[in-house]
Amino acid sequence: MSTSSPPSTFDDALTRAVDAQRRSVLGAGAAVRLVGAALFLAISTVLWLSGGEDWAPYPALLGPYVAVAAALFALRRRPVARWLGVVQSPVDVALVYGLQHLALPISPFPAGVAGFSLGLFALVVALSGLTLRRSVVFGTALLSALAQGALMRQAGVGWGAVVIALVVLLMVAAVSHYGPGRLRMLAVALSRAEVDRALEARRFQDVEEARRTIERMLRDAQAKNDELQALQADKEQLTQFLVHDLRSPLSALTMTLSWMEQEVPSTGVLRESVHTGLAVTARLDRMISDLMDVPRLEQGRLEPRKVPFVAANLLNEVRRSLDGVARARRLTLDVAAPAGLEVVGDSELLVRVVENLANNALRYAPTGGRVRLEAGQDADCRWLAVRNDGPPIPPETRTRIFDKYIQGDAEKDSRRGYGLGLYFSRLAAEAHGGRVAVEDTPGWSTSFVVRLPV
Repeated sequence: MSTSSPPSTFDDALTRAVDAQRRSVLGAGAAVRLVGAALFLAISTVLWLSGGEDWAPYPALLGPYVAVAAALFALRRRPVARWLGVVQSPVDVALVYGLQHLALPISPFPAGVAGFSLGLFALVVALSGLTLRRSVVFGTALLSALAQGALMRQAGVGWGAVVIALVVLLMVAAVSHYGPGRLRMLAVALSRAEVDRALEARRFQDVEEARRTIERMLRDAQAKNDELQALQADKEQLTQFLVHDLRSPLSALTMTLSWMEQEVPSTGVLRESVHTGLAVTARLDRMISDLMDVPRLEQGRLEPRKVPFVAANLLNEVRRSLDGVARARRLTLDVAAPAGLEVVGDSELLVRVVENLANNALRYAPTGGRVRLEAGQDADCRWLAVRNDGPPIPPETRTRIFDKYIQGDAEKDSRRGYGLGLYFSRLAAEAHGGRVAVEDTPGWSTSFVVRLPV
């Protein structure tokens, strides 16, 4: 925030304040003139009536002047009062000149009368300084100098004295203007300092208000965060209850299928169906684990247990769990992995990653199509891939297909899934320090590849 007021606004306010003070001062000047003229009128009248013939011209001129001064004093609070100084000064000069001009012929000391008029003109110039206008002050001084010079020459005073009198009146004008001018400059400086102080105080108040607002917003945000954390804890607890309720019947089903596996003949359709059922229950158990592990992976609370394992074993386990789905859709599901290729990682997490990718591939592969589970190695990584010959994924979709709750068109149409499988796969790959992406591979329309660092 700026610490200085706009110049135009400040100057306008200062002009209004000066005008108000000018009206007040001019009213005081009108009162001084009225009181002084009344006193001069009373004194001159008393001296005239006491036999002083040389005072005879004064009452005749002072009487009308007292009336004019009274009128100007009465108008001091009116809008016209701003012009009182301009009117009063010429009237004052005219009065002094008129009085002294009449007194010179009848006075025994004309030079003394002319010298006395210098003090009166100096008083008039000083009074004009109350207008706070340079033009009025120096204009009054100029008129007074002309009148004083005329009176002194009429009294026979030499030019040297006349020049000195003119200089004196100009000096009185300069002093009369300089004093109020300096006071005005002082008032301007004080006013600007006060404005700056007020603005600084306002700026401090604004900063304090902003600080209090920010603190209040932070408290509200903290309260919201605490509320969200409480809701997150409730959600996790609810999820745990749900998983527990799901796993109880699933465990019972798994135990039943395991008992049946021991009781049925070692070959035949029934034995194969039992194996398929066990693979499906294992797959359901891993899906439930996905629901539990997604929040932990998001918060970085699930640390993969990295140990070496044979890639082909992991891929064959996934193939066995999905073999029934593949046969039902007449899909070819095979595994291609170098013998003995080892991958370092959490096999429990990665088998669920490959299973999610394979399940997605089986869903999109056309009837009679192919799905392949592969493994391999490059110079700086080991990789696990799931490929299919279904419709290719558009480039604009590849960057967001691994986001949370994002589903493909087939998933939306069939109302299956919640868009967590690929999201879980991305989180698990990133927890290993790797990544999962859709890559272009010759001979395959779609390839999901998980790359893990060596």
